Amino acid sequence: MEKILTILNHLIVEQKRDILDPELYSSIEKLTDNLWSNRNKVYTKKTLIGQIPFKTKDGTDGLIKIVINPRLSYIGEMGTKPYLSRDPMDFVMELQPKKYGSKKNLYLTIYHEVMHATDPNLSTKTSMKYLSTYNPLDDKKYWGHPIEFRAITNEFLEALVLEFKLRISRLRISENKKFLTKSLENILNYFKQGTKLSKLSLDVLRRMNDENVLDDRFAKLVADISLEFPQASEFIPEKEEPYFLTYIEKIKNHNPEIWRRFLTMLSKASKEIEEIINEKTI
Repeated sequence: MEKILTILNHLIVEQKRDILDPELYSSIEKLTDNLWSNRNKVYTKKTLIGQIPFKTKDGTDGLIKIVINPRLSYIGEMGTKPYLSRDPMDFVMELQPKKYGSKKNLYLTIYHEVMHATDPNLSTKTSMKYLSTYNPLDDKKYWGHPIEFRAITNEFLEALVLEFKLRISRLRISENKKFLTKSLENILNYFKQGTKLSKLSLDVLRRMNDENVLDDRFAKLVADISLEFPQASEFIPEKEEPYFLTYIEKIKNHNPEIWRRFLTMLSKASKEIEEIINEKTI
């Protein structure tokens, strides 16, 4: 029991998003590029296509084997072989090319699963008693659990930071940075106070994983207009609620107490985004 409380206390103390080692980021990006470029390749069985070395949060060496699984019913999952191994060298990430959706979505899926691998609570510092409180078949024990909280919130914040980085790099007019600053503030106020999201903020949240952007040149060209001219988002037709809103708010619905930690992490990530917006010279 004391060990479990120590793990939970460690999670609550952490109040900012995790920044991965630069080499690990590079490995994720290279893997994403490779998988996306080969997304139409036909696989008839589970196929090992590579591996990623990493270190857990507590500094232990680990290894993730990357396997394409054409029979997987969703985009990806992380497991160990042997099952429930506590050795960080035994992680296996399975991915399904038919479910990638977009390159951004593929990157974020890999990032999410890597977050699980780097979490000592799933390897070096875990116990069967702790793992018994985590159950993917039970919403409260899944969406509301600290294990999934770490992966989901860091995935969301990674996507948010990358989307603002992309938009600041694509701006055509320096004065338009003010629209991004206002959108960032709007997104913060939405999560903290329930403020209505602007059309630009909704566009930012949708494009974090390129939700519903067709994989063809013309569709991307049209979708990218708001990247260069933020005010163009006002003319984007109303669509369904962004996937990332539904995704991240599952945590709030199933564990309101830990949600306050997410708001702190979001606030600190916003400072990072503010620096990106203010430092960029167009």
